[in-house]
Amino acid sequence: MIPIAAVFTMRHMRGRRRGLLVLGAFGCGIALFFLRNLAQVLGDNGGIPPALAGWAPPVVALLFALGALLRLEDG
Repeated sequence: MIPIAAVFTMRHMRGRRRGLLVLGAFGCGIALFFLRNLAQVLGDNGGIPPALAGWAPPVVALLFALGALLRLEDG
């Protein structure tokens, strides 16, 4: 969650974009919550291996956050 928070807080806080940044951070948190629940249900039902169900949501979140940070800090 720390890298995701860094994506939304490393920008300058000027103008009216604060509300959009807060809404984006909230939306990413909710999306990660639903991704974790989906992976848990699929792991419990045998749709995917339990190790994948446990490790997929944090790895996806970390890769998303690192990709966004690299895109923002380029330049």
